[in-house]
Amino acid sequence: MLQQGLPVADAAYYYGDHVPNFAQMRQADPAHVGAGYDYDVVTAEVLLNRMEVKDERLVLPEGVSYRLLVLPELTVISLPVLRKLQKLVAAGATVVGPRPSQASGQTGFPESDTEVKSIADDLWGKAPSAGQVSSLSPRQVLAGQSAREVLLSKGIQPDVEWECGPDSKPDISYIHRRDGETELYFVANRATNIAELNCTFRVAGKAPELWDAVSGEHRFAAAYSQRDGRTTLPLELGPCGSQFVVFRESAARHPASLRRNEPEYRTLMEIAGPWSVSFDPKWGGPELAQFDSLVSWTTRDEPGIKYYSGTAAYRKSFELPATAKGRSTWLDLGEVRELAEVRVNGQSCGITWAPPFRVDISRALHPGSNQLEIEVVNFWPNRIIGDQLLPETQRLTRTNIRKLTAATRLTPSGLLGPVRLEMAETGTGISPEK
Repeated sequence: MLQQGLPVADAAYYYGDHVPNFAQMRQADPAHVGAGYDYDVVTAEVLLNRMEVKDERLVLPEGVSYRLLVLPELTVISLPVLRKLQKLVAAGATVVGPRPSQASGQTGFPESDTEVKSIADDLWGKAPSAGQVSSLSPRQVLAGQSAREVLLSKGIQPDVEWECGPDSKPDISYIHRRDGETELYFVANRATNIAELNCTFRVAGKAPELWDAVSGEHRFAAAYSQRDGRTTLPLELGPCGSQFVVFRESAARHPASLRRNEPEYRTLMEIAGPWSVSFDPKWGGPELAQFDSLVSWTTRDEPGIKYYSGTAAYRKSFELPATAKGRSTWLDLGEVRELAEVRVNGQSCGITWAPPFRVDISRALHPGSNQLEIEVVNFWPNRIIGDQLLPETQRLTRTNIRKLTAATRLTPSGLLGPVRLEMAETGTGISPEK
């Protein structure tokens, strides 16, 4: 989906022609657009040869366009670039940045500096001050203001905004692309905790669709509101989780109907031990072991389990509660190190590799007793570490990685739980707007 359409950003940041120079990471925000706006970095080549103005927007041949051109915090500028800026401003572009006072390089010096000052007088005025607007209305060249301040002063709200609870510390990033009349947003939580957000997008009149970034499953959002040209909806992102939000169909055809977009999960029962666990003897594990409770393999005394790396299968039977009949029933595995596949009555219900480790088992269940199998796979370090305690002839692994020694701390592994049977309940309905 991130290959569809064209990227959307409010500002183009010209990163200058000084040396040394490089495009900074996005979070450095040299364009000073702040959270909720995006920017692209452009070079002198792009500015000189590919950038034009149409309807007061800076446009590239591919169709990408920007509301502002932001200059670096420098008083030195390439004379060809400044000449191009003069043409862009004359065509209706808005430029944000400091007034230059001299040309970069020695070509044409000192006449080059004289021309820079002359063009700067034309664009910034002869007596610039903070926040001054060029007298060449409606063309605008602004100094002493950030790009964010300029955008807000023009009534342009952030493309994406988010709110969360006081105890939540999400690290949110987004990408916006436009494909014809369709708006596509990719929203990512880069933090390792769950993020429950109220997200506002600069789109109105269209119903938001929620697309799972892993499975591709999608549905219309059941909970959202629209006001002042923007759409607000609750989003729940798992640790390091992400979601696509797509706007393409009329909101009138898909009105909001609930107060939540994600179900609430109510615990029906905990599936406790003992568990029968089988390992692969080819990798040093026992064919069968009993776990009275769910613990990391590394806490066990048996070397074949303690240092095991590979796949282990947890098996157990459970009785389906009568209250789960005909309901949306899920299995929450609690903590898993590192991924798991769930089978119920021999039927695969899916693979889960990121929190929350939860799968829908509704279609595999039947009344009465059910057979549960959970295959868990961990990482390789534990087996490599364990092999360092063995003679070379007895080792199961060979590697050129030397940092894993007998003294290296083992990585927690296996199904740690708790394993719970849960029922998914959708949010309550809302009254139609009058």
